[in-house]
Amino acid sequence: MTRKRQRSTSARSEDDHPTPQRRQNATQTDVDGAAGPTGSEGHENAENANSNGPSITSPTTSVMSSFDVPDGETETTVKVESLDDDEQVKQFKVNAALPKRRAIVWFRRDLRLHDNLALDAAMRAQQQLHWTNAEEMALLPIYILHRPKRQRCGSVRFQFLLEAIEDLARSIAELQGRLLVLRGDAEDVLRVVMAAWGVTDLFFEAGVMHYAVERDNRVREIAKSLDVKVTTIRGVTLYDPHEIIRLNGGQAPTDYERILEITEKMPQPAQPIPAPMKLSNAAALSTKQLFSLLEDFCQQDPSTADVIAGVDGDAELFVVPPLAALGLTPPNPHAPLIGGESQAMKRLDDFCEDERRVGQFEKPKTSPVSIDGPSTTSMSAYLSFGCLSAREFFYRIMFIQLQYPHRPGLPTQVTLEGQLMWREFFYCFACRTPNFASQERNPDCRQIDWRLLNEDYVSHPEYDQQEANTASDADEKLAMRQLQCWKDGRTGFPWIDAVMRQINQEGWTHHAGRHAAACFLTRGVLYISWLRGATYFQEKMIDMDWPINVGNWLWVSASCFFTNYRRMASPSTFPQRWDQRGQFIRKYIPALRNMPDKYVFEPWKAPMKVQRDADCLIGKDYPFPIVDSKLAMSRCIAGMSKSFSDSDTDSTTSSATSTRTQTEDTESDGSSSWSGDDMCYNYRVPATVGSSIA
Repeated sequence: MTRKRQRSTSARSEDDHPTPQRRQNATQTDVDGAAGPTGSEGHENAENANSNGPSITSPTTSVMSSFDVPDGETETTVKVESLDDDEQVKQFKVNAALPKRRAIVWFRRDLRLHDNLALDAAMRAQQQLHWTNAEEMALLPIYILHRPKRQRCGSVRFQFLLEAIEDLARSIAELQGRLLVLRGDAEDVLRVVMAAWGVTDLFFEAGVMHYAVERDNRVREIAKSLDVKVTTIRGVTLYDPHEIIRLNGGQAPTDYERILEITEKMPQPAQPIPAPMKLSNAAALSTKQLFSLLEDFCQQDPSTADVIAGVDGDAELFVVPPLAALGLTPPNPHAPLIGGESQAMKRLDDFCEDERRVGQFEKPKTSPVSIDGPSTTSMSAYLSFGCLSAREFFYRIMFIQLQYPHRPGLPTQVTLEGQLMWREFFYCFACRTPNFASQERNPDCRQIDWRLLNEDYVSHPEYDQQEANTASDADEKLAMRQLQCWKDGRTGFPWIDAVMRQINQEGWTHHAGRHAAACFLTRGVLYISWLRGATYFQEKMIDMDWPINVGNWLWVSASCFFTNYRRMASPSTFPQRWDQRGQFIRKYIPALRNMPDKYVFEPWKAPMKVQRDADCLIGKDYPFPIVDSKLAMSRCIAGMSKSFSDSDTDSTTSSATSTRTQTEDTESDGSSSWSGDDMCYNYRVPATVGSSIA
């Protein structure tokens, strides 16, 4: 299918922004809170009552706010109580130095200055106040760093995040602003700082997933209780997923072609907004003064250290903490991908410099065994953390692709634009499915009798050890050992092990590698629940994007979207399509470095003399295969066949998979796609485990 493309003919300067009408086509702005819009009667009365600067009135009852701390440390609480007269006077003096209107710009999954709709909305409100009311608004850019206890995030991914925050802080500082980094649960931190700093406005990019929407609603309630006006803007995707669902009769499209049909009829995404040239009033108070406000508001000094990213009042405040302070060990060596908007823009510039490569890009023609850097764009992590705007990427590639005629018969889904649309597809589907990351509670997920099917594992990281200690069934114990071998890259199948070791070391691998590893764990060999793999990828992958990660695991495991469970890629022959010498395997499995080409993909077949000459004894230097692959595959097919026959194949699921299954059946190597290793792991036609644009 040929996508409709239209180049914008309007000239735009660096300071130009899309018109309000055009922006409404691609984003939605929600404004709520107790205070009315600027200039309303209610808001004017509130300001008149505080003509000398808003006073900070503590709650009449104590408010306990808990904050996560590194494992092994004691969790402390922030106790907010009424201030005595001296403290109120001291607080008033500091508050008087700030403009009466104070706006928090809350950075989340939008760690960038370019095309940042929340920041742009705050700056527009700031300008409007200045020109209409001759009133100033102070901007307080913040990032709340939270190490969740019930979600897994490894050191490689967390390091990328910290680098992205540091990069954003530097960029804001260059514009005469300051990013304030705080630590703790977002709701608890916002409750404290909005009150302590006398905040009047809150701007942030709205989430679209169910858990994010629920959290945002709780934040709105907190803001409302503090008389804070909230402005949220949807901008994480090219198209508003809620609008796509509305146009599809209230249901998310279950077929890739269907989402293309719907979005072709929608207005084209708004062009990205350039990064601001300067930030006004974004560092009105020093960090010492801001800390003093918190210290005065939070009566217990030790608790304050949990709110701000600083050790004490004498240390450097509101800065990004080192990884070790979060209880994680810095990766050594450093992963190839470095976090940050500046890194994202440089990689995008480098990739787009070869316009022929962009214009003729085909995902299936990229290599999963490249040892000199990714053969794809490697932009997925930057899209996932919001270091790069989806619109920025979209228009950069589209303007180049317009120079290259569409090749007849080339499916949209294998192009760069198609990779972005896979991202839209999974976001949209996850948006309307409350229990997307569940087999038991997801109505679209096929009920398969996987081994280790216990959903407590997903929400309880500590469950690993408990499960290992309490397992009584022999097959359950065996499955747990096999799962650990898969995680560690010790299955005895070199291609799978090399892929898993690359993931563990670098937080990234090509979409075809992700597909192979996911298929091996689930319907291909081990028959272990896809939830185990999805949770592990969530912990390890730099570019983990929740809806894409879950969607791809559902796809590859044939739990949803995809039904041809008999299609499997051999862990021995599949990688030889790109690398007959096994250079990728040799790089990540040093024990096989000297193994002859003939045996490097199946070293257990090497005669003992060959093993000695290669200085690699199977069973000692490299493990034997943990299963007989042929026997295991036949058992998987039998199990899948039974699960499919036992469940009623929903007509929606059937229609969702028909197009993709037929396309995959025409492929020679049997691999599916993985929307996410670079932007979306899209290998064949569908998308596969990862982010969504390799």
